[in-house]
Order: sequence, then structure tokens, then C-alpha cells
Amino acid sequence: MMSVMISASGKLVGVYIGAEKGAGKMAVESAELVADYGIRGDSHAGSEDRQISLFESEVLRELQAEGLAVSAEGISANLFTEGIALDSLEPGISLRVDEAIIEISEARKPCGSLTKLDKRLPKRLYERCGWLGRIIKSGTVRAGEEVEVLTEM
Repeated sequence: MMSVMISASGKLVGVYIGAEKGAGKMAVESAELVADYGIRGDSHAGSEDRQISLFESEVLRELQAEGLAVSAEGISANLFTEGIALDSLEPGISLRVDEAIIEISEARKPCGSLTKLDKRLPKRLYERCGWLGRIIKSGTVRAGEEVEVLTEM
């Protein structure tokens, strides 16, 4: 039997939902993550491996410090984390937020809609755009909760 270890932890600093694909997302107090589906009310729910998106708040602050006019809503990710180097993770690694468990499935790629915010964004976010994942275990998540990176031993 495999035991689960916590290899790193950070914090969930923002939760965002968007009803329309290609549009920005709105900040919400909490979100319901539904196993094998995604975030209830989000436009990306229902896909197989792209049910939820994660982004580092540190990257967002860095872009803003460089003078790029970009917001969390415009980046269009669902969960913004702090204190976890998301881009150092690999597909198959899981994250736990409260009761919910998210499995990392593929790197998030900067899409062309980011050029509406700033033409430099897609290039600046290359290999720094976070992850897409799928919901393994349902739960409600809220900003301020701990995010744990899980590894099996």
C-alpha cells in the first residue's frame, strides 16, 4: 500500500470562475470542485483533463511589476496559488485543497486572447503559465486555504 506524503505546501490566494470560454473569470469567495467534472459554473467544466487551471500569484505580481497591465481576472485561471513553484511540478502530481484533490494533467499554454491584454503576454508566459488538471476528489475550496503537494511513497 502506498502512503501519501506532503512534499510542499502553499496557500490558495484566489478562486475564479468564468461562465464563457475566452472571457475573463470573476473572483468568488468559494468554488465547488466536482470529481471528474470540474468547477461547478465554470466554462471549462466537463472536459476530460482540462477541468481546472492553476496559476502562480508570484508570476502575476512579477508581470505587474514589469508594467504589464494584467489582472488575475484577465489571466483566466481558476485557482491562484502562493508559495508553490507550480512550474516545477509534473503531470500526475496531485494537490490537495481542503477535501478536494486535483491531479495535474498538462501544462497550461498562453492563448492568443492574452494579446488583448498586452501583446507581450504570450511570450512572457511561455513555460510559466501554470497547469491544467482534473478533479480527483470533490470539495469546496476557498481563498486562504492551504494547498498541499502530494507525493506517493
